[in-house]
Amino acid sequence: MSADHPRAGVVSARGALAVAACVATAVFAFSGAGAVGLLGVAGTLVFGWGVGALDPSRTRRLAAGSVSVAVGTAALAAAAGWLATTAGRAGHAVVLAGAAAVALAALAGVSDETTDRLTRAVSESGFVALVALAAAVAWFLLVGTGFVPGLVAWAFAGATASPVVAAVWLQVAALAAGLAAERAGRALDALVPGRGAPDSGLAASFRLTLDEVPRWYLATLVVALLFGSAAVVRDAVGSALAARPLVGRVVDAVVLTGVAHAALGVVIALSLCVAVAPAVHRAIVFWTGPSPGNTVAYGAGGLVAVAVALGGGALATVARAFDLSTVVAIPTPVAVAVPALVAALCGLLAVLAFVHALYRVTELFVGRAEGFAVGAALALVGTALLADALPTLVVVTAAAGALAVWDLGVHAVGFERDLGGVRPPTRTELVHATATGTVLAGAVAVALLVGYFAVPIRVPDDRATVALALVMVSVVAFAVALRE
Repeated sequence: MSADHPRAGVVSARGALAVAACVATAVFAFSGAGAVGLLGVAGTLVFGWGVGALDPSRTRRLAAGSVSVAVGTAALAAAAGWLATTAGRAGHAVVLAGAAAVALAALAGVSDETTDRLTRAVSESGFVALVALAAAVAWFLLVGTGFVPGLVAWAFAGATASPVVAAVWLQVAALAAGLAAERAGRALDALVPGRGAPDSGLAASFRLTLDEVPRWYLATLVVALLFGSAAVVRDAVGSALAARPLVGRVVDAVVLTGVAHAALGVVIALSLCVAVAPAVHRAIVFWTGPSPGNTVAYGAGGLVAVAVALGGGALATVARAFDLSTVVAIPTPVAVAVPALVAALCGLLAVLAFVHALYRVTELFVGRAEGFAVGAALALVGTALLADALPTLVVVTAAAGALAVWDLGVHAVGFERDLGGVRPPTRTELVHATATGTVLAGAVAVALLVGYFAVPIRVPDDRATVALALVMVSVVAFAVALRE
C-alpha cells in the first residue's frame, strides 16, 4: 500500500469509487454501449486493484497484482477499441479514463511509489511478452512458411536416395548423436554437478568426442558419400540386393525408409535441447537478478498474456486440424498469437503512460483531491460530450455524481494527510457522504424542475444541453460555497 493511499479515509475513497463506477455504467447504458461499457468499468476496477496490490514484500500478492494489471488492461483495451471503432464517440473514452483515474486513486493512490511499481510490472511483463513475440515470429519464419519442414523433407529425400548414401548418412547421424549426447552430458553436469550422465554403462557408451573418431573413418565416409550416388555403384549395389531378396527387404525397411535416420534425428534434437539448457539457465538468472521471486511475480502478467496467446493459437490449430476453417474463417495460430501479444504490449504501454500523465497532472495542477479530481473532471467532460445522446436525468445525475466523486476524494485524501493513517470513525465519513448526497440530490431535483418547468423550451433534444449548463452553474456555486 502506497504512502498516499487514503487509508484513513477509506470509506470516502471507496464511496467515490462506487459513485464513479455507477456514473460510468449509467452513461454507457443510456448511450448505447451497455455491455462493452460494463466490461470497461470492470477493467478499471481490476486494474486499480492490481496496481494497489503491487507490494514487493508479499510475493503472492505481487503476482496477483501483476496478473490483475494485465487482465484489467486487456478489458480496458478491448472496451476502448470497440467503442472507438464502433461507437465513434470520444465521450466514451473520456468517461472510461475518468473511472480508471478514480479507481487508481481509491485502490492504489497516485504517488511516485505507485508509478515506480507499475513501471516495473509493465517492464517485466512486457519483456516476457516481447520474448514470446520474438519466438512466435521466429516460429512463423522457420516453420509457418514451410522452410524447416521443406528442408527436413529435402534432407531425408537426399539421405535415402540410394542404399550406399543412406548407409553413409546413417553413420553420420550416429556420430552426430554421440557428439550431441556428450554435449548434453556436460550440460547436465554443469546444471547439477555430480548428477549428470554416468561414466559407464549403456548411456556412457553412446557418448562420443570428436577426438575419439578415427580420421581414416571420416575420410572413408567422405569417399563413400562422394561415390555412393554414382550410377555404377548404385547399379552394382542394386543388383546385389536383388540377388538376395531378404537382405533387400531389410535394407528397404531399415535404411531406405529413413526410420533409423528419423530416430537418430530425434535423439540429436533432444540432446541439443539439453545442451543449450545451461545457456538458457544463465539468461534466466541474468533476467531475474538478485530477487528472482519478485522479478517473476512482476512478470506474472506477461506470463498470463503469453499463455492466453499461445492457448488461442493452439485452439486455432485444433480447429484447422478438424477442418473447421471450411465452415468458419479461422486464422492461423501465428495470426492469433502475434496480434494478441502485440495488443498486450500496446495496452500495457498505454496504461503506463496514462498513469504517469495522471501523476504529473495531479502533482502540478491538483491540490488536495489528487486523482479523484482528475477522474471527476473527466467524467464531467465525457458526460458533456455525450449529452446529446443521453436523457436529461442521466446528464444531471452524472454531473452531480462527478461532483460527489470530487468531494469524497477531497475528504479521503484530507483525512489521510491530517490524521496520518489513523482512521476516523466510520460514522464521521458516512455522515459527510450522506450530507453530500442529500445536497446533490436536491440540486438534481432543482435542476430538473428548472429545466422542465421554468425554462420555456419545447424541443426535447435541447433539454440535456440546458440541464448540463444549469448543472455547471450549480457546480461552480457549490464549489464556492465549500470554499467559504
